Amino acid sequence: MNSDTLTILSLSALAFLLICGIIAMVTSRRTIGNFASLTAYHDFQTKDKQEAVEIVIDKKASKKLEAQEFGKGKM
Repeated sequence: MNSDTLTILSLSALAFLLICGIIAMVTSRRTIGNFASLTAYHDFQTKDKQEAVEIVIDKKASKKLEAQEFGKGKM
């Protein structure tokens, strides 16, 4: 193998590892971190506060759903 082939293989492997690392960081941070912190916050509240938080979340979710139905929100 000549040096050009080794350079191309090395850069390809590096690019592949970089893309895999970015994908792993983005997917793991959003799903696990947000859900765990929300669950911990919810569990330490009194029953009345838990119900109030659930109502607010439901209202925000319904607003986002309405916006998505009309094409104004993010998908």
